Amino acid sequence: MSNLIAKAKTTTTPKLYLEFFKDYYKEKTKALVIITSVIGVIAILVGLYGGASNWNIFASAVPIAAGAMLVIYPRFIYRRPYNSVKNNKITTRFEFFDDKMIEYGESSKEEYKYSDLMKVRETGDYFYIYHTRENASVVDKSAVTGASVDELRELLRKNVRFQTK
Repeated sequence: MSNLIAKAKTTTTPKLYLEFFKDYYKEKTKALVIITSVIGVIAILVGLYGGASNWNIFASAVPIAAGAMLVIYPRFIYRRPYNSVKNNKITTRFEFFDDKMIEYGESSKEEYKYSDLMKVRETGDYFYIYHTRENASVVDKSAVTGASVDELRELLRKNVRFQTK
């Protein structure tokens, strides 16, 4: 029989969604950001070279604008999914046992063995518990009961690949 270690409850807010999507897309798009930044800088340099070489204004402006877009846009790619859900308010409850966690949604119950979880990322306010690369539970540290946040962190660290931000 499993021993209940801690409980938690998370109610989503725009702040939670913003922090989660920034973190998620920063991790997911690391390589994309590097590649587009390099290409963008090259395009800007080509445009600047063209301006210095007396190309017409359009021939210089196009690579500069395209390069700037390639450098800037990937860093804000999280905004579209964030804007689509930022006002959704969902409350999820969690129970942490010594060998598993249970997540209770509004009309669902999911049980996860720690060995089946992909990873846990910790930020200042939350634990992001990834079930898959695309699916994570967000646990609000301020709502942990039955154990301290440090005890929950150690339970997760002991059982799942753990990362701090």
